[in-house]
Amino acid sequence: MDQQVAWRSMRRRVWIAAVMGVAFVAASCSRHETIPTPGTSPIAVGDRAPVFALKSANGGTVSLSDFTGKPVLLYFSMGPG
Repeated sequence: MDQQVAWRSMRRRVWIAAVMGVAFVAASCSRHETIPTPGTSPIAVGDRAPVFALKSANGGTVSLSDFTGKPVLLYFSMGPG
């Protein structure tokens, strides 16, 4: 009897894992295109970056034009880090 309970529990866990896996794959395969705002166009690989300025981590303002002629790596984060 204990073996049957263990087997049913395992089957239920496998079923839940399979459903979650299919849901994850379906969500990652969905296609969501963003629509550019009027007056702007998407930036393509190799295009120059638009001029902008942002607040730095230490509270100052950093402009992309401050680095003219130098290689720049832009890293945007949605939170700390």
